Amino acid sequence: MGKYNIVAITNCPAGIAHTYMVAEAMENKAKSLGHTIKVETQGAVGVENELTPEDVKNADYVILALGRSITESDRERFNGKKVIEMKVSEALKTIETLFDDLEGQAVVFEGQVTNSSADPKVKLGKQKSKKGSITSHLMSGVSASLPFVIGGGLLVAIANIMVQYGAAYVDMSAGDPSFAWVLENIGYLGFKFMIPIMGAYIAYSISDKPAFAPAFIICYLANDKNLLGTESGAGFLGAIIFGLAIGYFVKYMKQIKVGKTLKPLYNFTIIPFVTMFIFGIITYYFMGPLLAGLMTGALNFLNSIPIEYKYPAAILVGAMLAFDMGGPVNKTAWFFCFSLIEQGVYDWYGIVGVVTLIPPIAAGVATLLQPKLFSKMEQESALSAIIVGSTVATEPAIPFALADPVPVIAANTIAGGITGMIALMLGVQRMAPGLGVFDPLLGLIKPAGSFYLALAIGVALNVFLIITFKKIRIARDAKKANN
Repeated sequence: MGKYNIVAITNCPAGIAHTYMVAEAMENKAKSLGHTIKVETQGAVGVENELTPEDVKNADYVILALGRSITESDRERFNGKKVIEMKVSEALKTIETLFDDLEGQAVVFEGQVTNSSADPKVKLGKQKSKKGSITSHLMSGVSASLPFVIGGGLLVAIANIMVQYGAAYVDMSAGDPSFAWVLENIGYLGFKFMIPIMGAYIAYSISDKPAFAPAFIICYLANDKNLLGTESGAGFLGAIIFGLAIGYFVKYMKQIKVGKTLKPLYNFTIIPFVTMFIFGIITYYFMGPLLAGLMTGALNFLNSIPIEYKYPAAILVGAMLAFDMGGPVNKTAWFFCFSLIEQGVYDWYGIVGVVTLIPPIAAGVATLLQPKLFSKMEQESALSAIIVGSTVATEPAIPFALADPVPVIAANTIAGGITGMIALMLGVQRMAPGLGVFDPLLGLIKPAGSFYLALAIGVALNVFLIITFKKIRIARDAKKANN
């Protein structure tokens, strides 16, 4: 096998765990094989270690490990290059064999870049994988909205903590507002704008820059209760519907042939104007009130469900969150719970705050308690799984699940479901994403005692199940070998 110069991009829906785990794994594996590699990470903090035109030009191969779609202008950089594209989760699973047959896996990105810099476009040929699915577009919107709700939630939490410790809370009607009031209202802007930003980035993921402004404005309009005269806004449902609709509408408009001299004017003036006009009228008179009514009805239904019927739902949500540790099942449950924050419903997101911490912590603790049941690599990563899993993401549990899928996934799913019900029973509420076990100290999760109690029960149960199921599996394998 030759020694190659490789460049790569990694991203994931949240831009936190997979993005950097896969980048580090790629770097370590490539260097151990003698390759030269540079990995651009597109995480929650933005683009880091960005690939330069010179890096791309000199690369023998490009690896795109993606959890959400990248834009046309991003893909333009790799026109004519040999590219391997895969899901970011798949890259983590296959890291040991990823570089074994680069030539066999690679597909040439083909096409021509238009002369107009206002509309960079590459037509990709011979692609085996989809350029962008609806799910990847939705995850692009979620990823963009996370910093708004995280930053806003932390500011609101700090303001509330200040008031609890005796700080003044005075609004503008009483004269000069107090610092706590100012801080809280700045924080609430994060919650206010996370919906328009989500819709805008969904549309941007589909059709690039011309779709961004129309989607932002229309999603803002759909959530302005005063302007629409409704009880609630369209919420995340509106962001999804308008983001997708505007994205694909603009994509269609971009296919209309216009002269090269008119192309910049068409893309950045005519398309936004026409889109805002059409969707603005539709939203104000029809879709805005309709979606707001649906959201109001859904919230009333959710709040009116008898508690005995909420428990099975909590078990299902908890099991889904723990099942594939950041995968599509996890993201479906997470998205449902997260979407309720903007409407002031925090108990379902409280389940997320507890359950997503459990699989990595439990895997690490079980390894420390019974090291003989785990491989040397698992033993070495146990402490890291506990630390990273308790503060950032569920994904550090993935290597343990890949090494022994049935016992670990079964243990995670059962413990996650039971813990989801316990969290709901104890009234755990989470206002915004934060720093895992430290969220109660930041005022993002309450009550703190209920959170830590649910977490302790969930971890203990998960550890017990992992060890028990592994021993059963080992005993069964030994019995088969003897027979």
